[in-house]
Amino acid sequence: MECRHGNFWIGLGIGSILGTVAYRLSRTAKAKQLESDIYNAIHRIGRDAEIAAAEAERKAMNLGLKAVETGAKVADKVAEEADKVVGKAKDKWEK
Repeated sequence: MECRHGNFWIGLGIGSILGTVAYRLSRTAKAKQLESDIYNAIHRIGRDAEIAAAEAERKAMNLGLKAVETGAKVADKVAEEADKVVGKAKDKWEK
């Protein structure tokens, strides 16, 4: 049993030393610069995503307007053709 307790204290000591070294290394100037770069990249990505979403929305609105315009043109042509057919039918009916 004593061996297990001894291993625990050795493992705890080594883990503490490694944790302290890792913490110290993470607080270096390079680590702070890397953290700053990552933070800036995240904000840039967020800003780019907002711009892309706004652009997609604008394009969708333009496509919707074009579809409405095209639909109106088609409806006008169909109405014109229907009027022509009705006119021809009236002419034949009257004869």
